[in-house]
Amino acid sequence: MQSKLYWVSLALHMAAGISVGLVYTYYYSSNDTWLFFQDATTMSAYARENFMGYVQLLFDFSYRLDLPGLITFDFRSLIFIKLLSIICFLTGDNYWICTCYFSLLSFVAAWYIHRTVMKVYPDAVVPSSCSFLFFPSVIFWSSGIEKETLSLISLYFLSAIGLKIAFNKRVAALQWVLCIVAGIILWALKYYWAGVFSMALATAVIVYFLIQKNSVAKKYQALIYFFVFIASGIGASFLHPNFNLDRFFHVLVANHEAFVTVSRDSSLIHFNQLSPEIFSIIMNAPWALVSGLFRPFAGEGQGLLGLCASLENLFLLILFISTWWNVRQRLPISLLFLTVANYCAVLCIFLALSTPNFGTLSRYRVGFLPFFIFLVSYRNPLVDFLARKVLK
Repeated sequence: MQSKLYWVSLALHMAAGISVGLVYTYYYSSNDTWLFFQDATTMSAYARENFMGYVQLLFDFSYRLDLPGLITFDFRSLIFIKLLSIICFLTGDNYWICTCYFSLLSFVAAWYIHRTVMKVYPDAVVPSSCSFLFFPSVIFWSSGIEKETLSLISLYFLSAIGLKIAFNKRVAALQWVLCIVAGIILWALKYYWAGVFSMALATAVIVYFLIQKNSVAKKYQALIYFFVFIASGIGASFLHPNFNLDRFFHVLVANHEAFVTVSRDSSLIHFNQLSPEIFSIIMNAPWALVSGLFRPFAGEGQGLLGLCASLENLFLLILFISTWWNVRQRLPISLLFLTVANYCAVLCIFLALSTPNFGTLSRYRVGFLPFFIFLVSYRNPLVDFLARKVLK
């Protein structure tokens, strides 16, 4: 069975990567993937003329590169373009070959975390496959020439290594080195993914040692986790300018307003007087969580992609409801469960608040969506029933 999963998922990742290029060519007016590629080919052309100068550009982390012809000047996008330019240089600036390499790397990372999950949860074949190998929007938005592709590759690898450590599995020296590389790439491309991931992980480590030293604390680990996570968030506010709480809320609302001005009213999540105040954020957080997980609802999606998103979200809602059936007996609230659930919830809330456009949010939420799918599908009675019917 694993062999079939391997080849089918690989084929789907390759097809998804090609589809991203086609969708951005014929469907979307914004052309991120092609603009990234155009700038990457500008850099690869420079590499053929002046290779040492190109190498210097790769390690030039200023906010504006001294290279004529570049269209993009966003710092994080430039990091991505530099990485893409290496593949462009090696493939002769062929977009479709480049996207196949991205799709291949995406599949390798997805397969790696799937196999890691299978080693610690042998009964999770269907949930893991659905979450990491086959869920349509996850595959689609993490297989093309997009920042989300490299970011999710890094996140998958870091999560797989974290899972190995949690279950006392051996981590090779090379894997530790790759962890550092993955962490740097994730921070460079999606620092808010990295920030929430680091906070959730740090909280888990602290709570683990607390409950090891005090058996009574284990009964209240969910409450302890919540308070330690809040404290970690306050500590994280000193690590990056955008994580300063006052600045963070202002950046979040500014991003929200920017999307509102360029989006159709029907394609937006509407909040109640959102402002950069902590009480406003808290008040709007529940609706942001619901919208980030399950919207657009059936009938809200616009066009073919919107319809597909609505159907996916309906499926997620059914999974979420069905997973609560006898949940305490099936899935004890472990520290690992708390960590993953907290990561998904916090990232979902802040992404929905800052990116209220359904179309863009469907792409951005791949940072938490596969993990959420696993949470609601593992030992889910509906999933188990369907798996028995299909796989018998």
